[in-house]
Amino acid sequence: MTRALVIGSGHNGLVAAVHLAEAGVDVTVLEAAGRPGGATRSAQVTRPGFVHDLHAAFLPMAVASRAMRELALERDGVEWVVPPVVVAHPFEDGRAIALHRDLDATVASLGPRAGAGWRSAMGELLPVADALVATILSPLPPVRPVPRLLRGLGGATLDWGRRFVGSVQSLGLELLGGDARAAAWLAACAQHTGLPPTAAGSGAFGMVLALAGQRHGWPLVRGGTGELAAALVRRAERAGARVRCEARVTEVVVRGGRVGGVRLAGGEELPADAVVSTLTARPLAALLPDGALPPRVARRLRAWRHGTAAFKVDYALAGPVPWAAAEAREAGVVHVAGELPALTAAAQDGERGVVPERPALVVGQQSLHDPTRAPAGRHTLYAYAHVPRGHDLPDDEVAGRIEAQIERFAPGFSPLVLARAVRPPHVTEAEDPSLAGGDLGGGSYELDQQLVLRPHPALARYRTPLRGLYVAGASVHPGGAVHGVSGRGAARALLSDRRLRPWRAPRRAA
Repeated sequence: MTRALVIGSGHNGLVAAVHLAEAGVDVTVLEAAGRPGGATRSAQVTRPGFVHDLHAAFLPMAVASRAMRELALERDGVEWVVPPVVVAHPFEDGRAIALHRDLDATVASLGPRAGAGWRSAMGELLPVADALVATILSPLPPVRPVPRLLRGLGGATLDWGRRFVGSVQSLGLELLGGDARAAAWLAACAQHTGLPPTAAGSGAFGMVLALAGQRHGWPLVRGGTGELAAALVRRAERAGARVRCEARVTEVVVRGGRVGGVRLAGGEELPADAVVSTLTARPLAALLPDGALPPRVARRLRAWRHGTAAFKVDYALAGPVPWAAAEAREAGVVHVAGELPALTAAAQDGERGVVPERPALVVGQQSLHDPTRAPAGRHTLYAYAHVPRGHDLPDDEVAGRIEAQIERFAPGFSPLVLARAVRPPHVTEAEDPSLAGGDLGGGSYELDQQLVLRPHPALARYRTPLRGLYVAGASVHPGGAVHGVSGRGAARALLSDRRLRPWRAPRRAA
């Protein structure tokens, strides 16, 4: 029997374990932390009864991705909650623009000029939304979905290609009639990647995330994102896989030019025929002995660039956030950034090593839509800002700036705070070394770290030049977010190389 070890129990590692175990492979998942889940964990970090998503929270790609849909995790207890107001973008004058599941409501929120532009854009993109997402979330090259996408776009193909490789600021101003507020609303979607609104390639990220919201919403998991990880663990263990926590891998053992297993902290060696690593590029390179990979590949992994870091604050609240803008009081997510120049300035501060005085925030209001997250009448709040890795400001000062920014758009917020838990980048990395420097995205999303360059063409199909070593996770295509694509891809590559029949989803589940 083939024996495989999976390094990391984030969702990609668990997806890989499900595929391998259900194909008959002897699988052990090795997790350095005390609990499985990686960046898909939830915990009570403020007060008892308040459940907070530690990292991943709203999961549009999980419901759009074939790799996740085919597992039919609803049968293992996953229940999706889809807020009808996907995201709101408030301004300091008390007004806001909101992305609704309903297209007409989104158009009305944008106003006549910008709304007409959005309706026109959705007329072209919504019919091909599934093909577009399938193209993005497919192993390279995406042979099957591309013809469907091109046929659907027709004569608009070149226009959308140009817009996607450009900046989200330019895309927003062009599509939305030059309305700077509407452009800020769209540009804030790209902030989830950490790219400034002026960065090349940010147009694709912002537009695809907004399109996913219009098509599927931005769902959350009832009870916390950790319930998704728990369902994957149950599925893997039911197939025979083992999940071993507090098992930190310190070395990938190489013998005779191929993988022979791993060594754990403390010296224990585990033999294996194959290893699937879900670590990001630099931590993976640190586990490999010199000469294990070709020099160009090794240099690329060691020189991998990370983006700005997430500085996160979780709140236990006595009541809902008193946003001045009505739309924000109903939204699942609130982008707290204000006007386009303020959003751009905050992003550029982070890029040049300065913690923004007024940070652009991603705020999650899970308990508004999922009452299991907090005691009756109480609420949770999830907020993070992109900050420079290794900044030297005290944690309390950065948390204070985040709180002041929320207060600016929601006067009366601070008195509602019952407790807060601060998660600076160094804590994130200490808990999960794969989240290097607190970068949740697995590396910068600049164009030279995308597609086959994420992280290197030699790893583009989830194999490595080292026999028996496979890769998944946020540093390989298609990058971060909860979609399971690279975990599935690495497992299927391993099964193909070992001449084992891959598990296939039943037609109805797919």
